[in-house]
Amino acid sequence: MCVAGYDALSEAKTQALLDDLDTRGLPRQHLEWYLIDVATMMGNTKLLSHEVDECDRTLLFFEESLVHCMPETGSIRHFPRNLVHCFVDDYRMQEDPEDPHVLLRAELFSITPHGEQLSWVRECVSHQDIPDAQRCVADWMSWLNR
Repeated sequence: MCVAGYDALSEAKTQALLDDLDTRGLPRQHLEWYLIDVATMMGNTKLLSHEVDECDRTLLFFEESLVHCMPETGSIRHFPRNLVHCFVDDYRMQEDPEDPHVLLRAELFSITPHGEQLSWVRECVSHQDIPDAQRCVADWMSWLNR
């Protein structure tokens, strides 16, 4: 019974991803790529959560790994959880930050061959953006420490 409930939850999360993508006004070719190719390749893999960036790239979180999808290149990259790291730099604490406009920078990244690395960045240039970024980092940390 727990498995069926978990499968239903995963299906709901997959539908939430597709709905999120559908509401973004993606180019038709990119939306079809997600709806057909990415959804098919996900198969029965249980999706835990997702993020979409301003360039319509996605990060899909699974139990033991994540997948970075880039529709502009048709690229799908899989990263095992043990190769993913999280760094947060809070520039509000520094007297002379490198970029005085960035208040906080959070990054999920992988140590993999050059040109194949994951680099998922959230930068805050406004104090209002910091709580949302901190919530994202909390989700990342929860996933990394499963």
